[in-house]
Amino acid sequence: MKKLIKLRESELKNIIENVLYKENSKDFKTELTNIDPSSGQMFWNVKYKTNLDRTYKEIDEAVNRLEDLVKQNKNDKEAIELLNLSKLLRNKFSRYKIKYS
Repeated sequence: MKKLIKLRESELKNIIENVLYKENSKDFKTELTNIDPSSGQMFWNVKYKTNLDRTYKEIDEAVNRLEDLVKQNKNDKEAIELLNLSKLLRNKFSRYKIKYS
């Protein structure tokens, strides 16, 4: 036998926001703004904000992978050029992150 649980709209909002959307690593934040009582349709407010720390970490990981590639193929000029460009990007992004954090 199934047991039905009645929730107020505010309780449902809290459950959805706190359980389904609580990841801090996302580049956006959602807020449930309204639920249509007749259809059950949910309305959301979505705010996008880039996670600068996560972006820097991903760039740094790319630099590390390219360093491994260059170690494997020390004469590959294209890999060396990509490594140099990625290091430049990492350094510029680091300064950007400090400026806007």
